[in-house]
Amino acid sequence: MLAAKLLSKSVSAGSVYTLSVGTKAPVLGSSGQSPFPASGWTSLVSSSSDDASISVALPFTWTYNGTGRTAFFPNSNFYITFGSGSTQFGGLSASSPNLDKIFFAGTDNSWQRVSSFTSSTNYTRLRWEGTASTSGTPGAPNIVYELTFFNPTLTGSVPWMELLVGTQARVGGISGLYSSSAILTGGSFITSNSNVAANQSYVMVGNATGTSWTVYTGYSVGGTGY
Repeated sequence: MLAAKLLSKSVSAGSVYTLSVGTKAPVLGSSGQSPFPASGWTSLVSSSSDDASISVALPFTWTYNGTGRTAFFPNSNFYITFGSGSTQFGGLSASSPNLDKIFFAGTDNSWQRVSSFTSSTNYTRLRWEGTASTSGTPGAPNIVYELTFFNPTLTGSVPWMELLVGTQARVGGISGLYSSSAILTGGSFITSNSNVAANQSYVMVGNATGTSWTVYTGYSVGGTGY
C-alpha cells in the first residue's frame, strides 16, 4: 500500500487528478446503452460499420510522439490514429498503418455505437460499443471500451489517457502505443503486448513529449467526478 501511495504521489505531481489503485469498469456499463446516447453524451455512430474511421476534436492540445494533437481518429477495428484516419483492418503492425497510432486489440472488428462526452476543457471521453467480427447488432456489444484524454495542464504538463474495458471478446489482435513505425518506449499494455483484457482498466502516462510512456494496469484516474 505504501508503494502504491508513493507511486500515485510521484505520477500526480502538479496534477489535479490522481493515479488510483484498482480496476474501474466503464461508467456506462458493459452492455448496450439504453437509451442511446446517454444523457450528456453525443452520438457519433449509431449503426453497424466495418472498417470505418471518424474524427473527434479535443478542446485542448494533447501531445503524442512529439506532436501536439487537437484531434484523434477512432477506427471501427479498435485503434486510434493521429494526423489522419485509417480504414485498415488487416496486417496491423508497428508500421501499418503508417501513422502514429494506439491499438486496443486492433484487428478486423466492427462498431455499432460510438459516443463522446466532453467536460469543458478538462477531458474528452469516447465510448466504443462493438463486436469481435465484421458486423453486429446495435445495443448488443461484446466489446466495450471507454477512453479518456485529459488536458495536460491538469496532469502536470504531461499527457494522460485512461482506458476502461468492459466486455472484450476479441482473442488476438494487437495492443500498444506506436509511432508510424515502432512501439514507443514503455508502450506495451502487457508483457507480451498481445491484447487488452476484459474487465480491466489502464492509465497511460507519457513524458512531456509523449515519446515515452508508462502503462499502469489495474489503475484508474481519480478526481474526475465520474
